Amino acid sequence: MSLAELIPLVNNLNQLDKLSLFKLLAAQIPDAELQVIFSASECPVWSPYDATEASNILMQMLQDDQETSITPNSFAKF
Repeated sequence: MSLAELIPLVNNLNQLDKLSLFKLLAAQIPDAELQVIFSASECPVWSPYDATEASNILMQMLQDDQETSITPNSFAKF
């Protein structure tokens, strides 16, 4: 039986039977091959952890903004 013939049959299975079929097929794949398959799908994810340069830039921007913004006390001069 070809894969093209199996796909419609698998699509007609209920969720429990699909899970059982998945387990059966996964058990027949050697662990080394599974590691290659699943490690190839890893995607890097950026995290702000240890992003000190970015935090320094943001702090400088905040300080610059505070220095140039108008405060209520600045109107007292007029």
